[in-house]
Amino acid sequence: MAKDTTLFKQGTDMHTTNTRRAWLKTALATTVLGLASAGAAAQDWPSKPVRIVLAIGPGSSGDTLARLIAPRLEQRWKQPVIVENKPGASGAVGTEYVVRTTDGHTLLLGSQSSILPKYTQKGLRFDPLTDLVPVRKMLNYQLVIATNGDTARQAPTLKDLVMLSKKDDKGIFLAGLGPTSAFNLTYAILNQQLGMQYSAVNFSNVSDANLSLVRNDAQFIVNNPASVKPFFANGAIVPLAAISTQRYPGFPEVPTLQEAVGYRGYLPQLWIGFFLPKGTPDAVIRRVNADLQAIFEDEAFRKEVEGKLTASVPASSPEAFAKDIREETTLWQELFKTLNIRPE
Repeated sequence: MAKDTTLFKQGTDMHTTNTRRAWLKTALATTVLGLASAGAAAQDWPSKPVRIVLAIGPGSSGDTLARLIAPRLEQRWKQPVIVENKPGASGAVGTEYVVRTTDGHTLLLGSQSSILPKYTQKGLRFDPLTDLVPVRKMLNYQLVIATNGDTARQAPTLKDLVMLSKKDDKGIFLAGLGPTSAFNLTYAILNQQLGMQYSAVNFSNVSDANLSLVRNDAQFIVNNPASVKPFFANGAIVPLAAISTQRYPGFPEVPTLQEAVGYRGYLPQLWIGFFLPKGTPDAVIRRVNADLQAIFEDEAFRKEVEGKLTASVPASSPEAFAKDIREETTLWQELFKTLNIRPE
């Protein structure tokens, strides 16, 4: 005689349904609790003073940016915001310092010089691509190649400067910020076509590099116009070419690289942006990004920064900034192979 399993099946189905409902309620409660905790973490942050670390000395455009936005962040965060300069090893010293911090209140305001040591320095004790979390790209900088007044009298154009460099076996000198700094690497890439004979004299900060150019200890520099603009008026520093496809509106008399020497190739873009150490709660990353975005929603302040630093404020987010870095890093790796640049 066959057994009637209908009641048993119904009971089993009911038990399964109740179990699923209980599981869904628990999962939903856990999710809501997690979101609430994350929201609370973002609301409670910062709970103490915040440090903005730059891996370069005072006097740079990045240093100026940090000191311009710090008071506005203090207003939003109700905590002191302290700017610290930690130069050394082409940016690796300051970057590692931030990577090693565990206080949850230390940000890195960095550039390519924070990322590229992964491919240019031996014995690096951290991985900038995995130990740092991109938060927001703040600025895309304009860049120029410039010389000093004494050299400009002998070589008034970039083409003349290239020719001058070949008249002496020792060539001429670049005022740089370290072999793996964005400035030095940018010129190394450009020089594949320019063919200048030069060596780099490196400094720990932009101010010293500019001074060496003015004194004619170095004969040219790659820099943001804002950094060298004060020397333009008296002719102590003379811009020769804009590293751009178009002339800069603020310096319409400065030719592009293509106009100056017929350059056709990759034009590196110098940027600066904020990072936090790996392990920072996502809610805090979102909070910092939102507050940085809000600062530049003030159009007058944004224009002040763009004008003062000869740069542009791009649209950005943690995801967009991370994507930019991944794509650019792939391109730099290929360029390093072409230039035969290896970790040293």
